[in-house]
Amino acid sequence: MNVFLYVLTQNILPIMLVASFGYLLRKQFDLHIGTLSSVVFNVLSPCLVFASLANSQLPGDELVELVGFSALNILAMGALALILARLLRLERVELATFLIVVMFVNGGNYGLTLLHLRYGDAGLSRGVGYYVTSTILVYTLGVVIASMGRVSWRDTLKRIVRLPAVYAAILAIVVYSFRIPIPTPLMSGITIAGNGAIPVMLLVLGMQFADMRPNDGGHYVWPAIGLRLIGGPLLGVGIATVLGLQGIGRSAMIIESAMPTAVINLILASEFGLPTSSVARIVVLSTLASPLTIAATITLLGL
Repeated sequence: MNVFLYVLTQNILPIMLVASFGYLLRKQFDLHIGTLSSVVFNVLSPCLVFASLANSQLPGDELVELVGFSALNILAMGALALILARLLRLERVELATFLIVVMFVNGGNYGLTLLHLRYGDAGLSRGVGYYVTSTILVYTLGVVIASMGRVSWRDTLKRIVRLPAVYAAILAIVVYSFRIPIPTPLMSGITIAGNGAIPVMLLVLGMQFADMRPNDGGHYVWPAIGLRLIGGPLLGVGIATVLGLQGIGRSAMIIESAMPTAVINLILASEFGLPTSSVARIVVLSTLASPLTIAATITLLGL
């Protein structure tokens, strides 16, 4: 119980505190969420992706293992979500919504912050592997899923090739692989901008708390939350065992897989005409419930 309370108060409470600032800002000043979301989507998040991967000091073999876990976990969650969606008889737009909220987690502002608080730089550097993989998939596979039934394949591809985060990830992989030196002033500027992504995304999350209405969302909200918060870590344990992950890398990946639904899904929903009320409700409720499920995961598994 002491470990459980420690995780809640020392690791998760600070994250909720920053989100509460966003809640107060939305209530008191009626700030426009779309503007902040666009800043994150087009500037801050791409900078974070580039800086995190380009500056990574992890051995190549370990990074490959972490990326492999991340991709397998996200795709496997998508398969489970597809099966459950068929059982729920969801229509195409509902199916697209259900898939993205289950597959893509808040591994950046929530996950990386938690890993840094709990394991220091060692945890943060390994969590970046999951975050970068998830970000690449969000901006490629996530865009394809979100546009399903709404936008043609040609228009979808046009949007993908215009996304800054895709190019940031590709450039970062090249820099990391060939150890290409980046001028210090340029790298410092990118890093500073990237560091702004996490707090701004937490503020956006808090602002979504303020906008949520009691009856928002569809009948698939709670199945999505349950699969995300319970199925996620269980699947993560299985994949980590199969891949033979150990130490902080194993702990970081399981914790990332236990994260709630990502705020970025709200931006996808807004961009591609998915029901934002349902997505917002899943994001908010899964985030509110996640301190208990994540603390339980860490405690029960001894992470």
